[in-house]
Amino acid sequence: MTSGLRKAHKFIWLLLIIIIPMIMFFSIKDLNIFSIEGNTTSQIKSSKKSKLYSFENDIIKGAIFESEIEIILKSTLKNSSSIVYGMDEKGNRLDAIGQLTTVGIYNFNINSLPKGIIIFDDIKQVEITKLNFKWD
Repeated sequence: MTSGLRKAHKFIWLLLIIIIPMIMFFSIKDLNIFSIEGNTTSQIKSSKKSKLYSFENDIIKGAIFESEIEIILKSTLKNSSSIVYGMDEKGNRLDAIGQLTTVGIYNFNINSLPKGIIIFDDIKQVEITKLNFKWD
């Protein structure tokens, strides 16, 4: 490496040391991950929602609210690409609602109330579970 290349290399690295943290700062400054207040208000809002329907089987437990579906995955699924679909009255898959990955609580927004849900593995084309809702 010549002396000119060493100077350019040194200058470029010093410039990158300054620019990269600035880019990182400006890219995450508007995210609310550092705000404790935002998390508590969302928990308060979800606790005030009225539950329309509850369901449970050996894999999942959940509830349907006015514009949201909450699914609690009880155990890890063997299928890595498990997609939650809405179901019509004939038992056919409708639009995808969301994806389940690991054990936890999942909240998905829905436009209309489904007649049931199907958890389906799109890669292996296997139906994992199906739940029909009996609306009162």
